[in-house]
Amino acid sequence: MNVVLPRDLEKYVESLVEKGRYAASSDVIAEALRQHQVSQPGFQVVMTPELERLLDEGMADLGEASTTEQLRRSR
Repeated sequence: MNVVLPRDLEKYVESLVEKGRYAASSDVIAEALRQHQVSQPGFQVVMTPELERLLDEGMADLGEASTTEQLRRSR
């Protein structure tokens, strides 16, 4: 993957590497993206025990192609 940065950001990344804060420019970019993921969370699925159970049952019944509603009624 190639990333093109504006010159001011490129200089900033270079300075962080030169100061020894990071081993390589790719480390700076990776850290920035990790922080972005935390600060800008997208859609997240919270795996509850009930959801996990229904998914497991659904996977076991793939041949029957049960819907989650059908699985709920069968309990």
